[in-house]
Amino acid sequence: MKNTHAANNNHLTIRQYLKIGALLTIITVAELIASYINLGFLLVPLLLILSAVKFVIVVAYFMHLKFEDLLISKIFAFAFVLALCILLALVSLFIYDPSIANR
Repeated sequence: MKNTHAANNNHLTIRQYLKIGALLTIITVAELIASYINLGFLLVPLLLILSAVKFVIVVAYFMHLKFEDLLISKIFAFAFVLALCILLALVSLFIYDPSIANR
């Protein structure tokens, strides 16, 4: 079996980690500012989009998924979408269940 970690020298430099950390900090500050501004119905979708961007950055760089084979990335993406669908199905059950809605 071939040792892929020794062959791949895709580690980030300290400068790159600091840039990624700064970007994540900027997105977090934008989320914080957005939560204090009265955006009405746009607040939740905006926060979900910003959180999704942070999630992708963390998974890609800190979990090194960006440097892995495409198959591993596809498996991760499929599992994530499946978990998201299950979550949305469960939430919709609680939202539209008449016995819970009347409480």
